[in-house]
Amino acid sequence: MRLPHLLASFFLVILFLSSCKKDSDVTAPDALFGKSWYNTRQQDASGAYVYQPEGTFEPVGWGIDGFRFEKDGRFLYYTQGPADELLTIPGTWSTEDDNTFRIQPDDSRYSAFGILIYSVQTNSLKARRTP
Repeated sequence: MRLPHLLASFFLVILFLSSCKKDSDVTAPDALFGKSWYNTRQQDASGAYVYQPEGTFEPVGWGIDGFRFEKDGRFLYYTQGPADELLTIPGTWSTEDDNTFRIQPDDSRYSAFGILIYSVQTNSLKARRTP
């Protein structure tokens, strides 16, 4: 009678341990990668901004803000340059958890920051920058 209880406990422990994720196991939706996403300046109640991919939304005027994730860990940050042109800052990304990505710019003049992604769809992404 004791053996079935021990086997059941053993299988529950194996099931629990196999469901744990390491940071390296965190994966983002494929729709996130390989697209230049630009801030539309639309914000929801949670503080997330709506981003749309290049071609569906073109940033104009002051305050360009956008980014691009590549699957190989490369990252591009788009911002307003000193002469109001688009400035592209290359860097790398890593995951902090399922929804938060740590961005490390290649240029030491820029500080690392986080991006919390709330949702990703083919033509829309909700995210906000974190310290």
